[in-house]
Amino acid sequence: MEQEAYILGRGFSANARLNLQYFLWKDGGFSLHPSIPTDCDNLRVAEIGVGTGIWLVDLARHLPPSAQIDGFDVDLSQCPPKEWLPSNVSVHRVDCLALFPENLLEQYDIVHIQLFHLAVHNNDPVPIIRNLIKLLKPGGWISWGEMDYSSWKIMRTEDGRDVEDNLTPLLEIIGTLGGTRSNWTTDDWPIKLPKFFEEYGLTNVAKDNRPFPLDLLVFQLDTALMASEEVSYKALDPMRNGSGDTCRGVISKVFRDRQKLAYNVGRLTVIGQRPFQRKD
Repeated sequence: MEQEAYILGRGFSANARLNLQYFLWKDGGFSLHPSIPTDCDNLRVAEIGVGTGIWLVDLARHLPPSAQIDGFDVDLSQCPPKEWLPSNVSVHRVDCLALFPENLLEQYDIVHIQLFHLAVHNNDPVPIIRNLIKLLKPGGWISWGEMDYSSWKIMRTEDGRDVEDNLTPLLEIIGTLGGTRSNWTTDDWPIKLPKFFEEYGLTNVAKDNRPFPLDLLVFQLDTALMASEEVSYKALDPMRNGSGDTCRGVISKVFRDRQKLAYNVGRLTVIGQRPFQRKD
């Protein structure tokens, strides 16, 4: 993805949001799907789109020292400096939407990608899936995690029964970038990932889809409002049509009712394994 196409922030508040999002996603779940084996010697793991590098750092604590963990992103400015990363973690400036260099092909036991929704165009993840499969050794695994917006549900407390729902209009503003494009949050490709994985030859396909627990909803809402505000400044204000101010006005209304109304969605993870041998 070209850097200017990234509609979220890259400052310190965006870094804090990404880190909080990661731990909220992991709470009551996992950083790596438990069906994926990690007990082999000299395990090689790749993450696509590292953000702050929080997944890489956290995973390194749970894998043997012999594991090599590589992160790839077009922009590494949100990551820790190289000398502060775990010794078996490295990050590389790579455009994850372009073809990967030859020296990376068929090198990885695990390829992890998460919250890549904005990088998928035309409701079609196939170009990315085909690209990621090329990174896998025979027998290697892909793990793809996304918010399942098809399960979007407004949640109300007793005091919030009659509160106006400003969250759904906010989702519309962000999803359509102020009415300038089709709504990416209505794309159904995430829930079709198991079918896509099977169509492109992956086996042992499995999915895990769990909502956030109620006691985390306000924290999850905070991260969504932070991301929405980033979009309002980075993508909407440059349009010079007032959509950024409109968005921030709706954000204020949502935050005002934070203890009365929130939302829930599924944390969807889909995994699949490259066969050890090709079918004839």
